[in-house]
Parts: sequence; structure tokens; C-alpha cells
Amino acid sequence: MNEDYLSKDTIIAPISGLSGGSVHLIRISGTKAVEITSRFFSNSRFSQAEKNRFFYGQLVNEQNEPLDDVIVLLYRKPHSYTGEDVVEISCHGNILITEQIIELYLRQGCRLAQPGEFTKRAFMNGRIDLVQAESIASIISARSEKALKNAIQQLEGKFSLEIKEIKQDLIQSISLLELNLDFAEEDIEVIEDQQVLKLIEKIMKKIERYLNSYQQGRLLLNGVQVLITGKPNVGKSSLMNALLEKDRVLVSDIPGTTRDFVHDEIYLENVLVKFIDTAGIRISDDKLEKEGIKRAEKLFSDVDLILFLFDASQPLDDEDFYLIKKLKDFKEKVVFVGNKIDLNFLEENKQYLEERPLLKISAKNRTNIESIKDQIKKIIHKTDTQQVIINNERQYDLLKKAREELKRAKNTLTQKTGHEFVAMELREVVDLLSEITGEITNEDILNNIFANFCIGK
Repeated sequence: MNEDYLSKDTIIAPISGLSGGSVHLIRISGTKAVEITSRFFSNSRFSQAEKNRFFYGQLVNEQNEPLDDVIVLLYRKPHSYTGEDVVEISCHGNILITEQIIELYLRQGCRLAQPGEFTKRAFMNGRIDLVQAESIASIISARSEKALKNAIQQLEGKFSLEIKEIKQDLIQSISLLELNLDFAEEDIEVIEDQQVLKLIEKIMKKIERYLNSYQQGRLLLNGVQVLITGKPNVGKSSLMNALLEKDRVLVSDIPGTTRDFVHDEIYLENVLVKFIDTAGIRISDDKLEKEGIKRAEKLFSDVDLILFLFDASQPLDDEDFYLIKKLKDFKEKVVFVGNKIDLNFLEENKQYLEERPLLKISAKNRTNIESIKDQIKKIIHKTDTQQVIINNERQYDLLKKAREELKRAKNTLTQKTGHEFVAMELREVVDLLSEITGEITNEDILNNIFANFCIGK
């Protein structure tokens, strides 16, 4: 790793929230972390400690004026989060105290840490790999128990270990293929084509499983997105209120009351569910309404479930059919919801719904709302956190490239083009897998990854 980069400076940042709480935590990492702290900390035993310990004492400024009574945690390299000497200061939860302590260290030559810089140093010092670094961001942003569990599995190295095992199998096969080339004149075959083909197919299945898990991984990370759509005045706002079990959306008998997106969220089975109530979609010449409709239609491809709401007490009309036509390309995630069954239910409407799931409800009376939640739970149950689930776009793109290289290697092998070409393509796969864990990377990619972290992580 880049030792020169790591030894240039010492960084500092608060690593706890500053908007409340009884204690604030400040982290300092780098070559001068212990030296600077020793100068302004009253506990003389601190600088002499050789192992990780915590100390109580008073922190003062350059004029020997007390800043606060603090607890200082000392982590000696390499046994720290970053792999460097790290000092963590617990002070009273007052923003003025925290600022004074940080300013003291800045005056002594520290600088404020950039977003994700502590984790970046942990990666560059070999404390974690890139998959684990990215999982830390996922842990912080996880909004459900399943998402959190999956991120923790990544941090523990479960995915990294599987990638390492695949690489080891590939490297061994590459070595044997190259031995075949060395012994070609003696007509000795160290490894048979069928063995290599079997290994390639085995690895392709594993990678395919990772790729197939991406949608579930994103769902865990971002929550299930449910779009409520339909023409104006069919009860979309009432349905959203019923699903949320509160009056969140303005309800009116005037068509077109909702002119833009309204969204809110609940948790179902510990997974976040985001409901989006669109502007009523209808044939219109109004510029503002047309723009709202255009934006609503764009959501069709982005969401996980579309609830097409219609007035079940009335015959379907041209505006209903207009929307049904718009939804044809997304029919696998469309559920038809007939509302206002408290007034009536016209059986004749069913013939136009293309044998898609049909739920009969009364949003006003909150009748049969659980049937909609059951449809959402079906999506949630597709996620299985017992297996590795990826939710990171960078990892997903690299796995797709690895799959394509494996396909090329398989074709080269079956067409008897030559073992040297098979070995070359398998090496490409190894390099792509190494990019996933960060064994091969560049500064621009790292900066892009860690720029999305919060300051203090």
C-alpha cells in the first residue's frame, strides 16, 4: 500500500453525532496522534502505554486552560481501526467543547479528515479489503434488519472469502494450463480440457447467483418501492392513508387534487416500504398536469410494485384503458386494485384486466387493505440473507465483466483455440475479482468510493 500517503499527516474528526447526546467522540489518526495528545493531556501514563488502553484526565489548551475532563482511548498501530496510532477522545456532549478540542489539534498540525478517510486508511493499511470498506457505508445506511444483517456479513468477510476461493481455483487452473504448454512436445496433459470446463461452469454458476442477488440486495438497501397509480379521483390518496394507517395525504372529491408525487414509508417485517402516490394519470392538455404524468410514467420502471387503482363501482373508461395500455410492459409487477367496493363491484371490469392479480378493497372503510400488504410481503420474502447478497453497483459491474470473460474462456476451450488463450482470459477474470476486493485498484476509484462516506468514518 501507499506508505508515503499514509505518513504525510495526522487527521481528526468527530465520529459521533453532534446534534445531541451526553458524550461526543473525536478520533485522531496518524503519526502525531499520540505526541500531540501527550502535550495537552494531564495523565502522564498515557504516552508510555505500549498497548491499547483508556485513560482519564484533563485536556488543556496552549495556555494550560482546561477544556474538559475526558476519557482518552489509545490504540497502538497496527491494532487500530486505521492500522495507525489512533487516539479517541470522549468529551462532554457540548458542541463548544468539541470545537475547542478539534481547533487545538488543528493548530498543532492536524487537519480535518475528508469523508471516509479513516476507512480509506484502514483499507490502505490492509486492515480491511474494499468489499468490507463498502459494507461499512452499508451498515450506516441500512434501514432494515435484513439490510443490516447482510452488510454485517459483508464486513465479516463472507463475500470476500468466496471471491478469494474462486480466485485460488482459477489461479491453480491457469498454472496447470501453462504446464500443459510446457509439456506439449512430450504429449503430456497435466490437466484435461473437461476439468477446466467443469471449473469454469462451476464458477459461472456462483457469479450468476451473485448477479441474480443484486436486485434483492438493492431492495434491502433502499426498501421496497410501491407506486400507487390510476386516473384522478379513484381513491389513491385514501388508499395511501389506509396503508400508512394515518391521514398523511389530502383527500378530496375534486379530481386532480394531487398534482405531484406524495410519498411516505412504513416497515413491514422489518423491511422499509416506500409508498409513492402519483398525480392522477389521464389524457390531458394541461402543461403542468402533463409534466406530472410524464414523471409518474418514468417511475414505472424504477419501482418494485405498481398498484393500479380503479373505481370498481363504475365501468372502466378510456382513461383507465389508457393507463392499462401504458402498464403493459410492466405487467409482471402490476397488481390491479378495485376500490370503492363499499358502493358496488362491477364483475364486468374483470375481463379487461388480463388475468393479473385483482384485489377488491374499500380505501375509505379500510376494508381488505391487508391483501395489498400481503402482495408487498411476497416481494420481501424473495430476499434470503443466509446467502451472500450484493447491493453495490461497482461490484455488480465487475462481476458482469467477469462472467463475460468466463464465457469467452469457455468458448476458446471448446473451440480448441489454444490453452494459452484460455489462460489469458482466466487471468482477466482473476484481475476483475481482484478489483472487487481492492487488490487491484487506482486512486480515482478509491476517491470516488470514499467520497460517499460521511466525515468521521
